[in-house]
Amino acid sequence: MAGSEGRLREEPSRSCLRLEDWPAPDRAAWAAAIQPGDILEEGGAAAHWSPASRRKTASGYGRYLAWLRDTGKLDPSCLPQERVTKEIVTGYVDHLSAYNRGYTVLCRIQELYDAIRVMAPDRDWAWLRRLGSAIRSRTRPAKSKVGRVPPADSLAQLGLKLMARAESAGDLTPLQRAVLFRDGLMIALLAYRPVRVSNLAAIAIGRQLVQQGSGYWLRFEADETKTRRPFQAAIPIALLPGLVRYLDHHRVVLLTGANRRLPANIDALWVSETATPMAVISIHNRFRRHTKAAFGGGVSPHLFRDSAVTAIATDGPAHVRAIMPILGHSTLATSEKHYNQARSLDASRQYISIVAGLKGRSNVS
Repeated sequence: MAGSEGRLREEPSRSCLRLEDWPAPDRAAWAAAIQPGDILEEGGAAAHWSPASRRKTASGYGRYLAWLRDTGKLDPSCLPQERVTKEIVTGYVDHLSAYNRGYTVLCRIQELYDAIRVMAPDRDWAWLRRLGSAIRSRTRPAKSKVGRVPPADSLAQLGLKLMARAESAGDLTPLQRAVLFRDGLMIALLAYRPVRVSNLAAIAIGRQLVQQGSGYWLRFEADETKTRRPFQAAIPIALLPGLVRYLDHHRVVLLTGANRRLPANIDALWVSETATPMAVISIHNRFRRHTKAAFGGGVSPHLFRDSAVTAIATDGPAHVRAIMPILGHSTLATSEKHYNQARSLDASRQYISIVAGLKGRSNVS
């Protein structure tokens, strides 16, 4: 695909037309698509989408509208289905491919498909779905995951080591120890329970984190997950002492600024140094900081999910169906896709190890 190899030029315009600036027919079609239903009438085709999915899809469609505007093809009187044609979309793909990597092009076409299929559900958009599949089949990742995803047990051990250091470090202040312990607990928990980072950040005591007997459970309702399916899992026994210690001590230190103020009245599990709920970007940055120090390269929270799949693929291939509940996938097909990717990654790692061994023997001889 054009633009997927070599250095790409800077795209002249990457603006996305805001929803309020869309042509009236498009705004009306989008409003109908996200219209919630009731007991008498069925809602729009996107009524069940999460706010994040709506924002992402609307932004992608706004990018398409902005390109139409910039190229003189935006007729405000047209219906959405009249402006999404094979000929016009082909030009859009050519434009994107000249300035973007393959996965960016793929995402834009996927967003366009998701938008138009709910805005004009009576039309057959199979051709646009096939176009996305064709782009996906010939797109290679800009950066391979090989070597970037440490084993799940290494990630869990990193979290436990950070917690242990927080408890014993005499060179740190109580607030610094609380931050370090919190980070270690987050890392270890995600290694054992690789939920999406948005769910990790949203855990609230008494809602998503529920005490049951002497243990704790993570519970997310269907409307809190990306796949719109409920998710629940017990906190691993190995982490229970650390969780209790965090709740009883380190979280209190964070809430009070090490006893310098009254405790903040929040129920968020993960508390920042300023006694506010931690944002997703803050969690992301803390993960990358600690994993870069430990493994030489930063590991994002999302890659913890790949690590979990790889662990099953290499150590328990007979348990492929376990991926579905562990990662919260909506279908087994999604789980099997990630499983196959993980098997490929593991085979690649083994090959690299073999080649390295051969080179070592060659140097010796």
